[in-house]
Amino acid sequence: MEEQKKPQLELTTEQLDALVASFYPAMLDFFSSDRGKRIYAEHLQSKDKENSDTP
Repeated sequence: MEEQKKPQLELTTEQLDALVASFYPAMLDFFSSDRGKRIYAEHLQSKDKENSDTP
């Protein structure tokens, strides 16, 4: 069975900047919400745990 390749998406710097700018307000709303703060805190805790497990 032959594996299908995913199409490669290439964006210019201007397109990438516009994409980020369009997501920015939603990201600010999410991370200022209680749910966003909780998810980010859990992420930081798991990252700290990973770092403490590595010698």
